[in-house]
Amino acid sequence: MNTRLLYAFFLVAVIAALVSCATPVPPTGGPPDRTPPVIEHSRPADRTINFEGREIRIRFSKFVDRSSLLDAIEVEPDLAINFEIGWRRKTAVIQFDEELPENTTVIIRIGTELQDTRGNNIASPYIIALSTGEEIDDGGVTARIFQAEDGTADSGYRIFLYREPFDLSARANYVAQSDTGGVVEFSYLSADSYKAIWVDDTNRNRTWDWNGELAQPFSDSTFALDRGGEFDLGTIYIDRPDTVHPLLQGVGLLTEERLRLRFNEDIYWDDDSVLSVMDSLGNPYTEALPLYVVPEDPLVVIAQSTEPLPEGEYFSLELSGFYDGADNPSGVRVDPFPGSAQADTVRLRIVGDNTEPGLFPDEPLVIGYNKIIDDEDILDSLRVVEGDEMIEEWAGAETDRHRLRIPPADQWESGLSYQFLAWNPDTGQLRPLEPVIWQRNSLGSIEFVLEDTTGSNAHFLTLYDDQGKVHIDTTFTDTLEIDQLPPLSYTAVVFRDLNRSGTWESGAIFPFQAPEPYFVRRNIPVREGFTSELEISFE
Repeated sequence: MNTRLLYAFFLVAVIAALVSCATPVPPTGGPPDRTPPVIEHSRPADRTINFEGREIRIRFSKFVDRSSLLDAIEVEPDLAINFEIGWRRKTAVIQFDEELPENTTVIIRIGTELQDTRGNNIASPYIIALSTGEEIDDGGVTARIFQAEDGTADSGYRIFLYREPFDLSARANYVAQSDTGGVVEFSYLSADSYKAIWVDDTNRNRTWDWNGELAQPFSDSTFALDRGGEFDLGTIYIDRPDTVHPLLQGVGLLTEERLRLRFNEDIYWDDDSVLSVMDSLGNPYTEALPLYVVPEDPLVVIAQSTEPLPEGEYFSLELSGFYDGADNPSGVRVDPFPGSAQADTVRLRIVGDNTEPGLFPDEPLVIGYNKIIDDEDILDSLRVVEGDEMIEEWAGAETDRHRLRIPPADQWESGLSYQFLAWNPDTGQLRPLEPVIWQRNSLGSIEFVLEDTTGSNAHFLTLYDDQGKVHIDTTFTDTLEIDQLPPLSYTAVVFRDLNRSGTWESGAIFPFQAPEPYFVRRNIPVREGFTSELEISFE
């Protein structure tokens, strides 16, 4: 064999070895693959007894992202035995460093962090149970986890389960995650006494870092599980307050007056919110007013300076009245930015209104423009058709910053239709708006009824709709009817104030304090002229 041929064989062998060590990547082309990976089989099989080996093989239907298996795999109970993972194409080989303990049910749990090479996550956790004895433990524990704010569920919330003697500073004996419906299930448990807590296990080390990780108890501090028994921990509502301030991360000038602001999360502001523009020495220079959020990019806000910001100068911003959905005020993390020589030639145009989903009888119609209104035609051209009558000068109509506000005289007249014709300078035409106006006969109500009325503790109720139109906070002790509600969908949050603090207490682990009874119901419908009844049970 000549030298070139020998070299070619050597090169092919090296390439083959390198490819075999890497995570396989499927060929590109064709429609995107959206199917999740599944586990085809394991060796030994699930529920094998008298297992004596150290090796477990798991066959996947597709090539998987091998690093994701490291994040997804859990061995329970925590045995303090190291293991390594090798690969044979689509098969993972789990090799334990030591013999498994006798007469123990060992669970291999693969969570939803597992992905294939296309980024598709496994649909639900997968469990393989093996016993080094003659029987498989078959006790079970269930729980449900929801967000306290709105009752929504999500996958990946982790419950720590400890066996007696309870050492909450050690690694949890068992860990299970919620599915997309918020349900958590432990299986193959032995008869014993247990303690369960929710932990925001940010570093995924199965250990509660009480200095840096949030945790909450269930209503039962501890519980006993019989052989083959089932225990329902109930529902836990996670109170994970958002205390992180939003940040203004970027500023650019589109013109000498028009600013483009980029935040790191959705941002909100009040009618009187302003941006203080400072010069290069930190002295007040002028103000800028927020106008609207860019529909295509909700992290971007357009604002307008009341004075031109000339080229050759540098400016900085201070914010007042900007906050996120948790009412955290916004900070600023941007360098001084230069002015602009680009004249502001942006044409005034309508960018939004408050007509959806409808107006209350005493609520003004508000039309937003893309810049501060400096055109008298906006008011002069306004026309209101009330029933069959055209009104050319509507009393009380005014412009404020970039808004045209059209209030009712007292209330919008019942039984009359309204059409508003607002001037849009960009098109040179009047834009017609015909909002739904909720009159008394088109409103409904919700009656709240407590199933358990024993005791004199107050119950706090928060009711809000999905459109941001209604937000009610009140208290009651038995029943309560809230009327004058538009026909929308609502969310109700109720808690029993056992310690009379006025706020919901989510419980404590040391010393143990059970969470106060809590209730969330989403998607409560209100129909025109009807009363919806909602029974509240904390079980």
